[in-house]
Parts: sequence; C-alpha cells; structure tokens
Amino acid sequence: MELRQGARWSSVLSWGVILLASLWVVLEVRGTWNEAGSEKLAAEASVSAQQALMSSIVNGATSPVLAGPMGPQLSGLRDQAAALAFEDDPGSELASAAMLARLGDAARGLALLEDLHARIGAGTVEADDRFRALLQAELSLVSRVARGEVSDVPDEDRALVVDALGPTGRMLVAQAEGDQEAIDSLQAAGALALVALVFVGAGAVGLGLVGVAFLLLFAVLAGLGKTAGVPRQPGDWNHVYAEVFAVWLVAYMALPRLLRATLPLESFLGDDQVLALGVALTAVAAAVALWWGTLRGVPLRMLLAGCGLAQWRFMDIAWGVVTWAMGIVLLAAGVGIAIGLSNLFGDGSMRPSHPIQQMVEDSGGLGLACTYVLAAVSAPIFEELFFRGAMYRNLRVGLGRAGPLGSALLSIGISSVVFAAIHPQGLVFIPVLGGLAVGFCLMREWRGSINASIVAHALNNFTVLTLNVVMLRAGIHAG
Repeated sequence: MELRQGARWSSVLSWGVILLASLWVVLEVRGTWNEAGSEKLAAEASVSAQQALMSSIVNGATSPVLAGPMGPQLSGLRDQAAALAFEDDPGSELASAAMLARLGDAARGLALLEDLHARIGAGTVEADDRFRALLQAELSLVSRVARGEVSDVPDEDRALVVDALGPTGRMLVAQAEGDQEAIDSLQAAGALALVALVFVGAGAVGLGLVGVAFLLLFAVLAGLGKTAGVPRQPGDWNHVYAEVFAVWLVAYMALPRLLRATLPLESFLGDDQVLALGVALTAVAAAVALWWGTLRGVPLRMLLAGCGLAQWRFMDIAWGVVTWAMGIVLLAAGVGIAIGLSNLFGDGSMRPSHPIQQMVEDSGGLGLACTYVLAAVSAPIFEELFFRGAMYRNLRVGLGRAGPLGSALLSIGISSVVFAAIHPQGLVFIPVLGGLAVGFCLMREWRGSINASIVAHALNNFTVLTLNVVMLRAGIHAG
C-alpha cells in the first residue's frame, strides 16, 4: 500500500514537471513573437527562414526554364511574398519588398518600405543607425528597379543589403545593377530548389496514399484487438517511466542553458563547435534519464524493453516507411487545423519557425554535419525512446481503467500534444507536429515497439532537413 501511494505521488510530481516544462516552452516561443521586433531587428535585420525559402521559390519561378509554366502562379507568389511582411517585424518588410521587386511588383515593395520609413520617423518603430542606413539603401535599390534604371550600387549599400538579406538581397542588387550573370546564377539555384520541392511534394502524395491504406488497416486490426499494445511488466514500476521522461525533459532543456550561463562558450568556440557540443549534450541528457531509471530500481535492459526498444530487424525499415506514410497523412490533417487556427486567431504569434533553419543558413561544414546528426540521428532515437517509449508506456498503463481503446486514444493524444508543444516552432505547428506524432504512436501501438517509429522519424527529419539545405543554401554561393 505504501509503495502504491509513493508511486502515485511520484507520477503526480513527474507529470507536474512535464506540464510546467511544456508550458514554459510554449510561453517562451510565444513571448519571442510578442517582443518588439523593431528593437531586435534594428540590430539584426536578417531575412527570416520562411522568407529565405520563399526567395528560393521566387528565383526559381522567374528563371527562364520555369518562367513559362510558373507564369500563372506569379500573381499568387506576389501576394504570398507580401503576406510575409509584418508591421511588428520590420526585417520581414525589408525581405518582402526585395522579393516583390523581383516579382515585377516593385511599386508594392516600395510602398512597404516607405510605410516603414514613415513609422520610424513617427517614432512608432525604434531603429538604430545601421537599420536606418539599410532601409535607405534598400529604398534606393527598389526605387531604381521600379523605374527600370540600371547603374552601379555603392559598395556600402551593397554590403548592407547582402549582409542583411543574403541571396534575397543579392538578387535585388543584381537587378539594380543589371548584372545578368548574377541573376542567372541565382535563378538557376532557385530552379534547382523549386524542382526539389516539387519532387518531395510528389513523393509525399504517393506516400500519403500508402498511409491512408495502412491507417484503414490499423483501424480494422485495432477494432479486432489484433494490435500488440504495451505489454505489462512484472512489478509496480510504471511511475518510474514518468520520472525517466521528466528527468530527460528537464536535462534536455536545462543542460545547454546551464552551460551557456556558466561558460562564455562563444569566446573560445566557434558556432560549429558550440553546435557539436549541443549534440553531445542530447546524449548526456538521455544517459542521465536512463541512469535515473536504473537508480530507481529498474534494470537497464528492462527499462529499454519497457520503452519499446526491441532487437533490430531488417523489416523495421519497411515498417518505418509505413509509419512515415501514416504520419504524412495525419500531418496533412494537422496542416489543415493549423491553417484554421491561424485564420481564427490571426498570424501574430502563430508564425512557424525553428532554430534548426537558422543553423542550416549559418553553419559551416562541421555545423551542417552536426545539424544532420542532431536532426536525423539524435532526435529520432532519443525522442522516440522517451516520448513513444517512456511517456507512452506510463500513460497507456496508467490509464488502463479507460479500457484498451480509451487508454490508447488518451495516451496518443496527450503524448502527441506534449511532443508538439516542446518543439520551438510556434503555436501554429502544434497540430502539424502533433499529427506526425500520432502516426508514430499508432505504430508503437500496432507493433509494440518503437523501432519503426525511430526509422520514420529519421526519414522525415532527414528529408525535411535536406530540403531546407537545398532551399536555404541554394543561393548562398550563387551570384
């Protein structure tokens, strides 16, 4: 009786920590969007990852090889480029204005910049001298494009615009100078990125059809009670799995912050080395959590088995593809929900983002390799081990009174929402990532193992990261 009482309080405390940590991440991301963007961007007027992706599409759509078939879509691209400009985020207006100039709507881009200039003059937007100089430089370039004038761009203006806007700014400078060689190079890079996007999209549609079929098959098998579920283990250890997940989550979030707070890493390490250290800390966080589980009395082999880690077989790869296919269907449903929420609440704090996109843009060779390890190796293994492993087991067993179906549905829902919430991509991505997580949970329920979910998670992250690399870095060395 005393053990059960202690286990109950252990679970309550662990889940309190889990929910508080998840809420903290959500509020932190929301707070980032609600900050005065002008103060941040006055010092750091860089194009957002979303606009960098859009810029690649714009360059590709205006390339000679794709201008014909993409012609009817150019009007829609203008509206999309303009929609990425937010008054509370002045840097976004600079990037959108440059894209509009490339799309043949320099007048609208000029209007964006003039409105920003007026707000700075009225004192409603704070801007330092560098930001003001950048705005003046871009005003001059977009105005020149709008009038159809071509002349050399002063070196200082060129440096300001290219440093702030990257390939987006490089294209604007090339237009203003009439540098056809640079324009051709950027368009070729954009066309490659656009073709890659179309290829991935077509593949996603094909996988989605496979996913629909397997989702229906899963529903039939689950209705017949033919899925593996989560087998019970001997002893009353379920509360330890909640503790293990809570310890991992706290360690995963706290270790990098503690290291940065106690050591001036940037003073003796480059960005790539700091990123490599961050990858190592993800493994440390996992080791700490597993060590805690063994300290609480669960042998490591039993702990890993309880988390669903089984002996690897070749068929795990095939089942991983199936899992990914199901996840794509549910992710698409999540996108629909996200669009509905965005329309309902407005774009303000609903803008999607992810720090890994900035890593892709800024990192060198070592940093990019570390980014791949983080996204396609570390995250799939550790997140599946603790989300679909420890957390899902704790929920599935702890909610057993709801019956097999009820406990499965509740476990899938709760673990998927927490999974999506702790990813720093903004509120809009909670239903999107949640949909993908549901697919991973379904395979955990179907097969009783997380092996296929690890494979699916790795495939998804590798594909998305590679697409980001192509889209975000396509124009970095072009021109």
